[in-house]
Amino acid sequence: MSIKLKKEVMLTIGMVSLSISLLLDRFAGKEPLVDFFCGLFTGLSITLNITFLIKYKYEMNKEKNN
Repeated sequence: MSIKLKKEVMLTIGMVSLSISLLLDRFAGKEPLVDFFCGLFTGLSITLNITFLIKYKYEMNKEKNN
């Protein structure tokens, strides 16, 4: 149960950080600090979403073999 919760939280944080980065890019202007946070949230989103996909694939293969 806790593994599914961790996966779901990872996916949620990844999607929220992607949304924040897109909104910052669209509405916050072109200041260097805004660009930094936009890149930070984009990188966080990529990392968490890829990690979620790897864990999800591992668990699906594990269930499939059992």
